[in-house]
Amino acid sequence: MIYVSEVISKCSSPALGLILSAFRKILQLVQIIGPILLLISLTLNFTKLMANPDDKKLPNKIKNSVLALIIMFCVPIFVNVVMNMLDDGFSVSACWNSISVNVSNTYSDPEEVERKKILGNPDDYEKGVKKQKGTSGGAIEGSAQKIGDVVWDSSDVTKISNLTSAQLIGILNAYGGNARNFIPYAQTLITAEHKYSVNVFFLLGVEALESGWITSNISRNCNNLGGVCASSAHPSNGCGSNDNCSFAQFSSAGEFIDYHASMLHTNYLTPGGSYYHGTSPSAVVTNYCPGCSDWPGSVISIANGLFSKTSTVI
Repeated sequence: MIYVSEVISKCSSPALGLILSAFRKILQLVQIIGPILLLISLTLNFTKLMANPDDKKLPNKIKNSVLALIIMFCVPIFVNVVMNMLDDGFSVSACWNSISVNVSNTYSDPEEVERKKILGNPDDYEKGVKKQKGTSGGAIEGSAQKIGDVVWDSSDVTKISNLTSAQLIGILNAYGGNARNFIPYAQTLITAEHKYSVNVFFLLGVEALESGWITSNISRNCNNLGGVCASSAHPSNGCGSNDNCSFAQFSSAGEFIDYHASMLHTNYLTPGGSYYHGTSPSAVVTNYCPGCSDWPGSVISIANGLFSKTSTVI
């Protein structure tokens, strides 16, 4: 028996993503093409009935076509309505909604165009790889911002956001596009924020940038959302490498999020840590990704974009 939790842990796997995407596309085709074909059939049968009223088989054919038309049109709607009615906190629904969004890679939303500019090639940002070209992705550190009780301070990423997991799901939905890939991990992100004092907007900014919103090869194949180097606890197992190290494999994206937040807290954001230079993205990047001059601005830009959607959930 496959338990729901086991399914959810594989939501971002390429195989499951392809299956759900194909199923979504089939539903869309059925909803569009099916009724057109049945309407054509109905028209032909009505024409035949008018020409030959004594044909007793035609009324049954017409009745069956009408029934099939209703079913074919309503089933895809029913599936989508049920998924949308379920709270996105229910992971199966969240995964379905996330997959359905990613069926198409074409977005006309100006904010999505800007996100694509920031990300470029996600694999360029795997830890330790210097991005050769590009400019800063957005605003640089400033004073704290607050909407209601929700906090984002790009100069001190140890400040807790005060978000709930339900609110974070709402923000990811409002941001749209591949941001919804993080919905199944909303509770894990919030738990990591409180456990390690790493602001969730910052944590998402880093992981979204470095994994391309969970679209890069190592994020999909190895659950490594940030190019973390392999260790005895997390060997590479063929996850690839760059000039600095081989990339670690994690059992799930959730495991990575907890490990990543712990590593940032211990090594980069705590006075006395191995690579502590302050609590801003510019301070973190000093040893996190030497030479990645546009990394802080890109992380902040993504975090700012997510924070700007806070007003939609409070």
